[in-house]
Amino acid sequence: MDFEYNPETIIISSTIILLFIIFSYLWKHKIESAEIPHQYKFINGLRGLAAIFVFINHAPFALTNLGINNQIFSSWGQIYPNLGSFGVQIFFCITGFLFFDKIMSSEKIDWNSFFISRLKRVTPLYYFSSAVVLLIALSFTTQTVFTKETLLTLAGISTFNFIDNPLKIGNISLIPLSSVTWTLVHEWRFYAALPIVAICYRSKYKYVALTAALTLAAIDLGTSAVVCWAYFLTGIITAAVHKKKINYMLKFFAAIVAAITFVVTCGVLEIPGYGYMRFAITSLFFVCITISNPRILHFQFLNRLSDISYSIYLMHLPIIYIAFKCASTFVDLSQIDKITFWTINIITVPVIVAVSTLTFVHIGKKYMNPQKNMMTVK
Repeated sequence: MDFEYNPETIIISSTIILLFIIFSYLWKHKIESAEIPHQYKFINGLRGLAAIFVFINHAPFALTNLGINNQIFSSWGQIYPNLGSFGVQIFFCITGFLFFDKIMSSEKIDWNSFFISRLKRVTPLYYFSSAVVLLIALSFTTQTVFTKETLLTLAGISTFNFIDNPLKIGNISLIPLSSVTWTLVHEWRFYAALPIVAICYRSKYKYVALTAALTLAAIDLGTSAVVCWAYFLTGIITAAVHKKKINYMLKFFAAIVAAITFVVTCGVLEIPGYGYMRFAITSLFFVCITISNPRILHFQFLNRLSDISYSIYLMHLPIIYIAFKCASTFVDLSQIDKITFWTINIITVPVIVAVSTLTFVHIGKKYMNPQKNMMTVK
């Protein structure tokens, strides 16, 4: 098995993570004034890091996303794309964990309240970021936007891309601006399936249902190139495991395994991003993190990043896009060197943190009711 690690990728990745921590600290009072209480600190820490991992994945492709073929350097290996898919998979696992934990702890669930709370949590920031993306596309397109493609794109965006669409406004592709939103389709499908999950959990046949789900996951992972729903199943199983009492030695061993699986995920070259091997590795990591519950994930700086993680996830691509568009007026992007390229990317970090903080406080949090649980017991 081949690995690709070099000091450059490690230094750049570490620098980006550190800068997100530093600049979120500068917005400490603003973020914490709207802080959302969470039961599981380690989940919070993991969510904050996952959002940064997705940024680290996308940053190296800023020039490619603008259609620019740089003649000075190319990419730096697999640590970046692996971190991106890993971050998304962790998001899916976290969703499965948290909502199944709610199912286990609630005698009866008010599903109307649940779906309303999900709409309030997900849609305002999504539509805000979509509006930003559309404005950027309208600003840079050189072709007419009054086309069938535009209408299909608007229909797709308004329905979280459940309606297949070209993601194009004029001659501007929206993929470099909003490619992360494809994951929301899978999130909504999982929300829709939760009532069935709750029924199965309370049924005497719950282990039969679990066996059937695992069998379907194994078949899908073995026959499909991209499988996402299975990661929600990992979260569900992990939530049940987390209820068990675990001794210190097992926690220590799980922490070591989690560290090893993370290193493998970042550096291994041959494993596809969403195949069965990556599913096994990511699932092992998530289970081990849940068992070990490492103290580092409890730190407040990760909790702050967790609160603004959804905004980071949605807003980082438009900000990177605009940064390089602005830079193109001063430098020839096809000729820039690595230092200039990464300087531009790094400059976007404080902007992303600032925008994410403001959108979280004034849009995301505004439509959430912290006094009411996502699932309520009647």
